[in-house]
Amino acid sequence: MTRALPGTIACARLTLRPLRADDEADIIAMADNPKMLETTATLPHPFTPADARALIAQAGMEGQQHIYAMAGSDDRFMGVLMLRFKPDQAPEVGYWLGEPHWGHGYVAEALKALQVAVAGLPGFGLISARVLQSNAASVRVLEKAGFAVVEHTVGVLERHRGKPLYVMQWRAR
Repeated sequence: MTRALPGTIACARLTLRPLRADDEADIIAMADNPKMLETTATLPHPFTPADARALIAQAGMEGQQHIYAMAGSDDRFMGVLMLRFKPDQAPEVGYWLGEPHWGHGYVAEALKALQVAVAGLPGFGLISARVLQSNAASVRVLEKAGFAVVEHTVGVLERHRGKPLYVMQWRAR
């Protein structure tokens, strides 16, 4: 499925593109923020140069996920949008955005562009997302992109274990 995805997706104010080695400093600057711990399930903290290099390497590999850099009009790294793939399940989208870019609608814009790019591809008629119920900003982002709550559950990953989550889904029309 990852091979069917476009390598780059243009949006109005940003571009979804591959991660690059020259993104390392910006990745660290955006990810090494204690506020990210509240909303991300697996982002390490502190976030080190080795973590940034591992993310860049992981993004370049075919496999169980496809990772895009969200880059501004100046092509500078702002955050990550990824699709995870599991057998017999809808792809699951995840994302994080550096704090300087919060509140500007960038993630909703990136999600909508991704949806347009994949809507006609086999296996992408449904995309899921998991979000903490307490993360109102992220719930709004997903709703703006056409996702709807389909399940109430609890987190199973260590950082969010037992915390209330929504499973949200988007369906291509």
